[in-house]
Amino acid sequence: MSSQTMSVQPTEATNERTHETAAASMSWEQRQVAAHLGDKFQVVRELGRGAMGVVFLARDIALHRLVAIKVLRQEMTGHPEHHERFRREARMTARLSHPNIVPVHTFGEIGEFVFIVMKYVHGESLATRIRREGALSSAECGRMLHDLAVALDYAHREGVVHRDLKAENILIERGTNRPMLTDFGVALLRSLDPGRDDVGQYGTPHYMSPEQAAGEQDLDGRSDLYSLGILGYYMASATLPFQAPTAQALAAKQIAADHDPVQKVVPTLDEKVVSAIETCLLKERDHRWRNGKQLAEFLVAGRQPRGFAKVVKRFAACAAAIALIGARLVG
Repeated sequence: MSSQTMSVQPTEATNERTHETAAASMSWEQRQVAAHLGDKFQVVRELGRGAMGVVFLARDIALHRLVAIKVLRQEMTGHPEHHERFRREARMTARLSHPNIVPVHTFGEIGEFVFIVMKYVHGESLATRIRREGALSSAECGRMLHDLAVALDYAHREGVVHRDLKAENILIERGTNRPMLTDFGVALLRSLDPGRDDVGQYGTPHYMSPEQAAGEQDLDGRSDLYSLGILGYYMASATLPFQAPTAQALAAKQIAADHDPVQKVVPTLDEKVVSAIETCLLKERDHRWRNGKQLAEFLVAGRQPRGFAKVVKRFAACAAAIALIGARLVG
């Protein structure tokens, strides 16, 4: 009897167990993508999880391109307000077409499964980059502020106020270093939402404008520009201007406290970038840049808004007073 190597073919039952094992290792969200969108998209991997959603990198089977699929988290399903927030994000972003805003391809709801298919930005968030590499150079900070100001100006002219501008919501495209604004989940469409009573209740306390922190109802684009100033401060220094142990304490500081001038924190920062950031961060919105276009033009041409010299002097005086007090304490 000759000895031969036997080839064992997988049986139908074996294949079924393999598929069951693979499915069991998937998250609920990934199983929903496979079950409802498996004929159109193939999930490559999970990209990240936020408070509301899970984002997957997927391959568009028909178009041979990579996309990002954002799915409402399992624990958020069954709550109509969370479904509505996803709908709003899709509709808000779909009406915007700008090179510095991540576009939405499609949106859908199948029972409790809610999803948004977006362009995949090959790169990383601004928050990730700063945590890894530290503060940006003056030139890079100025370029980022300019591009984001232009994107915000476009969104504001379309009637959309973002309300949650922060480093985690800025994606940096690899190769081009182009900043792209994403996550319009709590955005306000001023033409449709003039009477919403939750206007001041969403956002990130570290980045909120004074009027947003105070819960005011009539937010406009200048609220986003204040948040852009916080973002610029973070890009330039790798620190945030306000820190506090609670959201309420942060809100109080956004409303009434003075921050350390960015030039004091980063003495080598270009004066034009300093002016851009400090004008964004003025407590009274009527004293800030009128719109993103004015800010972008200033960063190119360097024309200061009227009255800004007084602002610079006030911050310089604050910095000098802080330095004098520190010297006396040390002495």
